[in-house]
Amino acid sequence: MSITDVQTHTVSRSGDDDADGSGDGEAPRLVVVLGCRSLTTPGLRVSLAGLRALTLGRSSLRLVSRTQTGSGELMLPDQELSRQHARLVQGGGGWEIHDLGSKNGTLVNGDRVAQAALTDGDFIEVGATLLVFREDSPGTLVRDRDLAAEDDTHIAFRSVVPAVEKSATDLAKIAPSPVPVLVWGETGTGKELVARAVHERSGRSGPFVPVNCGALPRNLIESELFGHRRGAFSGARDDHEGLVRRADRGTLFLDEIAELPEDSQVALLRVLQEGEVRPVGASDVVRVDVRIIAATHQDLRARIVDGRFRHDLYGRLAGFEAALVPLRERREDLGTIVAALLPRLAGVVPDPGQVTLHRHAARALLTYPYPLNIRELEQALRTAAVLADGGEIRLEHLPDAIRTHVPASAPALRAEDRVLRERLVEVLRETGGNVMAAGRAMNRAPIQIRRWCRRLGIDLTGFRA
Repeated sequence: MSITDVQTHTVSRSGDDDADGSGDGEAPRLVVVLGCRSLTTPGLRVSLAGLRALTLGRSSLRLVSRTQTGSGELMLPDQELSRQHARLVQGGGGWEIHDLGSKNGTLVNGDRVAQAALTDGDFIEVGATLLVFREDSPGTLVRDRDLAAEDDTHIAFRSVVPAVEKSATDLAKIAPSPVPVLVWGETGTGKELVARAVHERSGRSGPFVPVNCGALPRNLIESELFGHRRGAFSGARDDHEGLVRRADRGTLFLDEIAELPEDSQVALLRVLQEGEVRPVGASDVVRVDVRIIAATHQDLRARIVDGRFRHDLYGRLAGFEAALVPLRERREDLGTIVAALLPRLAGVVPDPGQVTLHRHAARALLTYPYPLNIRELEQALRTAAVLADGGEIRLEHLPDAIRTHVPASAPALRAEDRVLRERLVEVLRETGGNVMAAGRAMNRAPIQIRRWCRRLGIDLTGFRA
């Protein structure tokens, strides 16, 4: 999967050393998710650490600049932006956005505003560009990252979400080693894409051989995986090398590994332990050099407890475990994923690079939770592009589920937010809901405690006597 027709952009910095977000404390950031008129351009993350104000405006290039006085500019090649369109300002209560008298206005969560306080997860519309404001719990470190400048980075490793970025970095380090990898993830999160990326970075000379364990015929699983000798069973007219031997010196990707029957699990364990296979009907073993990457959407630990998956096999497969984040928890990457999916439309629309989005359609795509993840986004994009005749995708071109979705007023919290909420609740109980005391305990200003309570759905009155 590749990104095509990306414009040349520049990210530049000047000023103090902390401007890249390497300092301690919170890591507020602004993410350019997508441009409705330039869907082939992936995302851009701008750290707000060290800044007191960031002006959004129009330029011929995508450019981030900073000064030593704590001001900065994010300039975008969007003709629907004013030259100075809006400004993010850090005040005593946190970050706010101010419209600067722009021609097309500034919207926060779909509402036009002259000025608005920003909380974590708010999405901002300026011109034909959609952005997301993020403010993570203390200790998260981020730097600027322009994915348009990373043509050599596999799409599976491209992300402006810190948790996804960290996982991708670890996978890239693991890739050249022989360590087996176990990939966890919901249906449609791109487990095979990640496996292919690891194989491509592994340096192994053999092929990448994908196997869907759930689709193998039950009575032929071991024959398909480990091969067979001629005459080993009825219908075995010729020798068959099997998928494991086909992946020799390469990578064997075992998708839906939880579906493998127990007797086949024993045979696979021999491959991992001894580096050899015994074809069905053969008396001798065959040496193989295979790197195993397994994937599942099921809870293997629960299956071990239930006696449906071998604990020793799990121990061999889980040399390194990677959990893929569902699309609903990484919506900052939606534009980057769309840019990667567009080339796949080449067979259904004349010129995928000419596909654009109406702002209402872009807003719907950004706020939809995607229960089937990237696979659902790809199908929606493909169908909508056909209905739009390869031009502007409008709201009516999107599937009913996306078009009619109403965002929940209190979305599910991410893992780091749940941790923050539990800690905050604990402190508020200890302090009887005293915001000043809670702020001292957490080394935060009282206004920040109130903002966290509002964002995390905590009612302060419930802690007061």
